[in-house]
Amino acid sequence: MQNKSVEEKFNELRRQAEELMVKPDFSKTLVAVEDPLRLIHELQTFQVELELQNEELHRSQQELMEFKVRYTELYDFTPVGYVCLDIKGVIRNANLTLADMLSLERSSLIDQPLSGYVHFEDQDIYYRHIKDLAESKKRQICELRMTGSDGTIVDVQLESIVFSHQSWRSEQYRTVIIDITERKQMEKEQEALRLQLHQSHKMESIRTIAGGIAHDFNNILFMISGNAELAITETRDWHPAYPKLERIRTAALRAAGIVKLLLSFSQTSDEKQIPRDVICVIKDALILLRASIPTTIAIHTKFPDEAVMILSDRIQIGQILMNLCTNASQAMEETGGLLEISVGTKFLPEGTAGDCPAGDYAEITVKDNGPGIDPGILDRIFDPYFTTREIGKGSGLGLAVVYTIVKNHKGTITVQNRPEGGAMVTILFPMVDQKPEKKIKSLDESSHGTERILFVDDEENITEMAMESLKWFDYRVEAMTDPEDALAVFTLNPGYFDVVITDMTMPKMTGARLAEKLIRIRPDIPIVLCTGHSSLIDEEKARQLGIASYMMKPVSMLKIAKTIRKLMDHKDAKSVYKRV
Repeated sequence: MQNKSVEEKFNELRRQAEELMVKPDFSKTLVAVEDPLRLIHELQTFQVELELQNEELHRSQQELMEFKVRYTELYDFTPVGYVCLDIKGVIRNANLTLADMLSLERSSLIDQPLSGYVHFEDQDIYYRHIKDLAESKKRQICELRMTGSDGTIVDVQLESIVFSHQSWRSEQYRTVIIDITERKQMEKEQEALRLQLHQSHKMESIRTIAGGIAHDFNNILFMISGNAELAITETRDWHPAYPKLERIRTAALRAAGIVKLLLSFSQTSDEKQIPRDVICVIKDALILLRASIPTTIAIHTKFPDEAVMILSDRIQIGQILMNLCTNASQAMEETGGLLEISVGTKFLPEGTAGDCPAGDYAEITVKDNGPGIDPGILDRIFDPYFTTREIGKGSGLGLAVVYTIVKNHKGTITVQNRPEGGAMVTILFPMVDQKPEKKIKSLDESSHGTERILFVDDEENITEMAMESLKWFDYRVEAMTDPEDALAVFTLNPGYFDVVITDMTMPKMTGARLAEKLIRIRPDIPIVLCTGHSSLIDEEKARQLGIASYMMKPVSMLKIAKTIRKLMDHKDAKSVYKRV
């Protein structure tokens, strides 16, 4: 009896009671029962126990229901998608998170292949994931893209295991689907910053190398142009060598101009947007462009006779043209072709070009007759790091930089394919009503004098050339190649020299440092600083140091002589003013 359940004991006692009641001689039998009251008591006890067990069962059922609700909430509203697949990849169950991720009703996912929601470009990744899972029976992880019902692409991570809780049932794949869109976006931004930093470091290296080359080149060109000037002064215009010497001097100055342009376009711009003739800026950029693209590509230009003035940064406008023309030339590098650059003016009525206000605009067009641009990517060509070139041959930054510069200049840019073949880029910049300044040269500007000049440069060839050249203008020159020796000579007799001309980059002491020491000794000494190139000083810094004049090599000795004369005349005028 003890091994029986309460319910079984209760049913057995009930059966015994019923048998007694149906007997004809129930009253006699009742007397024979040992203790009927005990039987009733036991029945009552078992009834109470049964009721207690029913309450326990009811409570257990209630707890089970609450647990089921909590489990359902956890399953459906967990922050990751969860799906059960059969071995064919068909969805047997899915939670609400996955349905929301794909913008679908959960019911529409059931009995559908999960592959149907995988981005078509990532199907191979998904099938490889399933294949590895089926073969290895081990946890598999992959990253791919899924497409929602509204076309939204979601970056996800799939983490799958094989599950079989009963041997007689077929295997299932349990897959967790994690939305990693934000992580992917952060990774893209970090990669963009890394590439930008790499590009910045590369440009910094280029600037450093270009600066060093420019310094050496300009020193050499200074010697060439200076000696050519000397030779010209020693010959007559009827001499057979005279025109050749003029061509040498002109070529040296032209080379110096190209070095200057190369430096300006390799540097980051800190210039302000000021009124400039955009035609002059484009012409300067074309000098470098012609040297950088194959001769199989012809360059035709069409510019108006009048200046076209816009508010611009000279370096940035040059970068626009260099990037656009480089892209166009790359499209024609195998076959050759024609690059056409034109500048014109255009009046835009209100609302013609997006947000651009009505007014006069400078219109710059760059055309090529290459293969054109795939229409499918026309709306992506200005995206950062988008490129159709092979890895290592294009950073995808060129047109993005162009777009940014154009917008910073309050302009617009459009790209289209030409009906006759090739592509055309059109840029519009708002014009300003201001004419370019014309520098008026004085015809009676003097260059001769008898003042005493201290000339300091570590290149002996330059000091010899300068000393001989300045003597032609009647100046008395003492040339030195060691800045410390020059400082010692000046210290012995500070009032002896009228002007000091010094190079910037020298061993032992820079020209700027020498100038500081000279000014401490004699504050009124006029100093002319000449440099081939230096990252340590520019015209503004030189002025702050108290340097009277700043010149970039190569500079003609005539200009140096005129600068000396101007400084001396200005000093004399101030002296007269003080005496009066």
